[in-house]
Amino acid sequence: MNFGKSLIGTIAATLTLFSTVILAAEHIVTAKVTSFKPTVIRISIGDTVSWDKMSGHTTETIQGMIPQDAKGWMSAISENFTTPPLTVEGIYFYKCTPHWGAGMGGVVIVGEPTNLASIEGTKPRGAAKRLLKKTKKALK
Repeated sequence: MNFGKSLIGTIAATLTLFSTVILAAEHIVTAKVTSFKPTVIRISIGDTVSWDKMSGHTTETIQGMIPQDAKGWMSAISENFTTPPLTVEGIYFYKCTPHWGAGMGGVVIVGEPTNLASIEGTKPRGAAKRLLKKTKKALK
């Protein structure tokens, strides 16, 4: 009898793990000249984001503008890149380092925007300020 209960428990745990993986989605951002399309995306916890058409571009999170316990990312130049599953809820600002001066950046909102006040507290300027305005508009 104990073997049967253990087997059922193992099967249930495995199905739960696979259902989380199966339900996760991949979202695509495309680099276009000096912008990312879409600029702001909302995703669910556990989803991934991929960037394509990255010739001459990078994607890199902006220090101080991601959730406190989150890991950032940084791609190599011209690399079509995919994040690992994003499991920390909040707002992630990212940029194309070679084109940041032209304002090339974007925002990924994972679940609820738990760190919006923290980002506002950094008093962003320039391109980051424009991204914050777009983020607030997307949250309405």
